[in-house]
Amino acid sequence: MPKVRNLAMERIYLKTSLSAHGPACMQATESKRQHLSTGPPAAARALAGHDSAGRAGLVSVIIPAYNEAATVERTISSVRNQTHSDLEVLVVDDGSTDETAAIVQRLADMDHRITLLRKSNGGLVSARNYGVAHAGGEFIAPIDADDLWHPDKIKKQMVVMRDRGDQVGLVYCWSRAIDEWDRVLFDITPCIFRGNVYTALILRNFLSSGAPLVRRRCVKELGGYDVTLSSRGATCCEDLKFNLEVAERYDFDLVPEFLLAHRIRAGSMSTDSDAMLRSYKVVIEEVRTRHPELPARLFRWADGHQHLELGLTYLAGGQWATGAPLLLKALVEDPPATIRRGTRRVFARLWRSSGFGALVRARRRGEASHTVVNRNFFEVDPTILCGRPRAPWNRRRLAYTAALFVERRADVPSGADHHSPEDVGARAHIR
Repeated sequence: MPKVRNLAMERIYLKTSLSAHGPACMQATESKRQHLSTGPPAAARALAGHDSAGRAGLVSVIIPAYNEAATVERTISSVRNQTHSDLEVLVVDDGSTDETAAIVQRLADMDHRITLLRKSNGGLVSARNYGVAHAGGEFIAPIDADDLWHPDKIKKQMVVMRDRGDQVGLVYCWSRAIDEWDRVLFDITPCIFRGNVYTALILRNFLSSGAPLVRRRCVKELGGYDVTLSSRGATCCEDLKFNLEVAERYDFDLVPEFLLAHRIRAGSMSTDSDAMLRSYKVVIEEVRTRHPELPARLFRWADGHQHLELGLTYLAGGQWATGAPLLLKALVEDPPATIRRGTRRVFARLWRSSGFGALVRARRRGEASHTVVNRNFFEVDPTILCGRPRAPWNRRRLAYTAALFVERRADVPSGADHHSPEDVGARAHIR
């Protein structure tokens, strides 16, 4: 446990920034028949009675799951307890070999809103697309099978989505890191980006995979998440590419509360820096090609940020041979930010591990800023910060980035079809 806490703040980056079912009541009987479907459902289920935007007000929750028997029930429970109850919960079992499917089936027998979809193993992104292809809601809300939602997450995001109108395609929220026992570890650096956030996303993928509420038609326009990155040997950044493609077409908005709990588990993070950087470079090079008008310094800052975060992560884990070259690259690409943020992170880690730092923390445990850490995620106020937030960039850089103009596009993304052959049979459901 202490090891996870000491390294978690550095390691969270590997999963957040470089991440590798009609109306529920009317379709309850049909959903039960479809729970154990191993392929696309019959044509009669092809969103009969729905337009391409899905049924108004219905939120389709997509939960891909592969060998998640230890956590999937807690995840589904957090979804079932949403105060916005007009949901369908599509759990895609991606070829699990443990009790995941049995647990989901048991919950589906208790709640008609839950549907179990089963497919052969194809990876996280393929499972998400499979769930989206079977969804019937006006909105899509993904969540990983080990994360949790605050009960008011969807309700508060729906309020923002309705208030802002059709120009907003995605509403996100802030996230906290939790441990294996659902206890809060720290806040994942909260950012406040609204409107046209495209250039901000180039610098950093600032929303976790379970944070968005997305309009179904946005997902339809994009063709889902891009599974071709995996076939190109560039898996990890599918979330980043999806967010960029939504931002290229629609505004983003925010519920500035910690409504998502992102679980950190020892050994759950990938340590293949080459694969992560390869995926990032493929995605960013596509952006650079489509938008030659964007300045080179923006991409240099973005590269520096990726190398700095990965480098610090590996140094924190004792992998000096891997981390040091990445930090040197970051220093060349963006010297001011690397020195400022790298020095701060190193001193923060030394402070956390020092006896004096432990003494100060012990004296502060009764203060308001420390009423969140180590408590159950559901017991803490989602509006309270764990501590003073640290901005990843200074105001001057943020102002420069915000001033960059990217012309909105309405066409389907260039390049290969996003869907794998397995998904093609289900694509009729999102047309």
